[in-house]
Amino acid sequence: MKRTNTKNIKIIRQILSTLSGDVRRKVVVEAVEAKGLIVNDTWPVIKPCAKGASHGHYSVKKMIALADAILNKGKTPARIAILERIDLVTAALGSLDEEISTSESSKNFPSGTAWGEIPYTDADVADELSLMGTYLD
Repeated sequence: MKRTNTKNIKIIRQILSTLSGDVRRKVVVEAVEAKGLIVNDTWPVIKPCAKGASHGHYSVKKMIALADAILNKGKTPARIAILERIDLVTAALGSLDEEISTSESSKNFPSGTAWGEIPYTDADVADELSLMGTYLD
């Protein structure tokens, strides 16, 4: 039988949601056996990466994360969360650009120039070309 059966993982996930902090492996195994599953069904969530701070204890948060990873396999909640963050950042930057464009320092420049861009004149062009040894007729 496949140990990552979603039905079994959902049951284990429900059991883990009733627990908190770090628990001993024995507590999880007893709760799983009380629900009619076998000890081997706990293997997908009781892994070395889920060990807690104390010797012989496992972190409930880490076990729940492992269960969620199995249940959400193939789905992309992380990608959705990243896209939402990108939207929040672009919205914040958009409001920042509006604040900058309405500030006092940007009123000195003509519209159509980028923020921080200083418009140049014909005299500026002539100075740059003279530095390079080139002159306009």
